[in-house]
This record gives sequence, C-alpha cells and structure tokens, in this order.
Amino acid sequence: MAAHSRILASASQTLDERRDTVKLCIIGVFAVTSLIFTIYLVASRDQAFSASVYPLIPHLYLIPLILMALWYPRRGLQITILLIAAILLLTTFMYLMGAIINPFIALLNAGMDIAIFVALALYAKDRTLVESFLKGFFEHSGMGESFEEAMEHPSLRAKIKFEGAFDDVIRALHSQDEEMREEAAKALGELGDYRAVDPLIELLADDNRYVRREAAKSLGKIGDEKAIPALINALKDEDRYGREGAAEGLGEMGGHAYPSLIDAMADDDWHVRMGAAIALRIIGDRDALPVLITAMQDENRFVRREVIKSLGRIGDHSVIDTLIEALKDPDRSVRLRAVSALSKCRDKRVIEPLIEALNDEDSGVRLRVIRALEEIDDPRTSKALNNSYGDEGP
Repeated sequence: MAAHSRILASASQTLDERRDTVKLCIIGVFAVTSLIFTIYLVASRDQAFSASVYPLIPHLYLIPLILMALWYPRRGLQITILLIAAILLLTTFMYLMGAIINPFIALLNAGMDIAIFVALALYAKDRTLVESFLKGFFEHSGMGESFEEAMEHPSLRAKIKFEGAFDDVIRALHSQDEEMREEAAKALGELGDYRAVDPLIELLADDNRYVRREAAKSLGKIGDEKAIPALINALKDEDRYGREGAAEGLGEMGGHAYPSLIDAMADDDWHVRMGAAIALRIIGDRDALPVLITAMQDENRFVRREVIKSLGRIGDHSVIDTLIEALKDPDRSVRLRAVSALSKCRDKRVIEPLIEALNDEDSGVRLRVIRALEEIDDPRTSKALNNSYGDEGP
C-alpha cells in the first residue's frame, strides 16, 4: 500500500512538472514574440508606421501577463516587481534607440497593464476553487449529471466517493503544485467524507500556509472529533493564516470542540489561548463567558484583544462591567474594541464610562468614543459631545 502511494505521488509530481514546463514555454513564446516585434519596431526606418503602432507595444505583453496572472497568482507580488523593472528597462532602451517617448502616456499604458495583471492575479487567487475542481471530476468521470445538480442532491454528490473522484482528490494532496493541494483540501471539506480526516491532519504540516489553512477549515466542516487535538496544536502555527484556519475549523465543530477549547484558554502558549478565544466566539456559546471574563486578565494583549471581541459578540449584560474595565486597558487596540462592544449595549451604565473615555490619550480611541456617544440618545451624551467638539476644534 505504501509503495503504491509512493508511485502515485511520483507520477503526480512528474505530471505537475510537465504541466509547469508547458505553461512556461507558452508564456515564453508570447513574451519573446512580443520582444522581437518591439525591437523590430524600434529599429524600423518607417517612422510613420512606428509612430502609429508604438502605442500598442505595451499591450503586446498582455497575453503573457494574463497567463502568468491566471497560472501563478501566488507569485503576484514578485512578478509585479519584475514587470515594473522590465517596463523601465524597455522604455530606457527605446529612448536610447532614438524613439520619441511621451513619459505620461508610457506610464499610463504600463500602469493599465500592471493593473490588469494584479486584478487577474487577485481573481485567480481568491475565486471559488472547489466548484471548478469538482466540476472537472464530474466531466472527467462522465457521470452525466451537471455539477450544479450534484451539489444540490446529496445522493448525486455522494457518488463522487464511490466512482474514483474521491481517490483523485486524495492523490492531489501530494501534488507538487501548492494551489492544487489547496484546492484538494478545500474540496474534501465540501465532500465531508470521514476518510479524508487522516490525510487532512497530515496536511496541517504542509509547507504552504494556505494549504494548512484550508486543511484545518475542512477538518472543521467534516466534524470528526479525532481531529480536535491536531487542530488545537495547529493554533501554534507560526503563520497567521494557519492559526486562523485552525480557529475557524474548531469553531465549525461547535459543541464537540467546546471542552477542549475551554482547556486551551489556560494553555501556556498565547497563540493557543488567542485561537481558542476566536473559536469560542465562532461557536457563540454563552456558557464560555465566565472563562472569557477571566481571560481579560491575560498578560498578552493579543489574547485580550480577541477575548474582548468575543465578549462583545456573544456577551450579555453580565459582561458590561468587564467591558467598562477594559476601557482602561494599557493596549489601545483592546480599548478600541471595548468601546465598540459597549456601543452596542443598550444599558445606561455605559454612558458615564464612555464620557470619561473622551479623555483617552489616544486620538483613535477618542474618535471611536465620539461615534459611540452619537448613537446614544441621552442629555449627558449631548453635553459631553458639545464639550468634546470644542476641545477637538482649532
């Protein structure tokens, strides 16, 4: 079985390498063709022809740009920097060759092309991947039903698990293409097959942060309790995306993860405590309020920040005193979130503490307090705001 898996992984790696080679060759052909035409145009003695065609030169590179944006969206920043450098070099070369260049028009054209590239890269990076991924399996397997029908009917959706596609998704977890691994992890969460739990747990150690995030979220969607310890441990992920995915996955599990999350609020690692506070906020169980109130004494400001957000989201009148006390927290981000939470309380007890917070040393906090008081219809707030407007004025 292990040998079979290694063979499949090796075959998948070879296929990925071939695909990358083909992609790079296609991009290279378009790029070189555009460059040759550019050099020919600059060297041409037909000035009238060159002048009429020159404005189109920057757009010749749109085809390779679009292909790079769609095929390599994760490398958008690096490619954008290279594009800017290439445009500057090309403009300098053309100027030295004697071309008459309007800097404004050149920068405008180049900027438009770069904007198109960035927009496509963002689209390719963030578009819904699962649907297209599963759609390909339906078309490949010849099931007959449309993808939309399958997603609407559990009986059709379940066919994926028994007609080969599920195994294909599992194999895709071993792909050398990080985007393919991410798509596969996300697809497994949509399928909800318990057989995917162990492979997804292994994927929590993937080198790519987006892959780890999707693996954690999918484990939460599947809801198998045996994944809880692995997700708790994933809250220690060195990357924010990985930690957020673990917190979301635990929150998705709801009551099954609740006892472990309560224990995690006392963990030695502040990352775990912070992630547990986020997950408890997602679950929204008010039984967690006493633990969250105690956690406002945490020494780490990032933990307190998430705790105050959780108290504001799921709290009731029992947390008002804690929120008021948080207005004096040494960290401004905690005070900001305390003001936001208090602004949603329809309790007269919050008015005087908010008025006092108008004297906060941080201008951002004072501005947030002003906005909160403006939403409260009370003579005390009107008087305090009038005085505050005078203090903040010129």
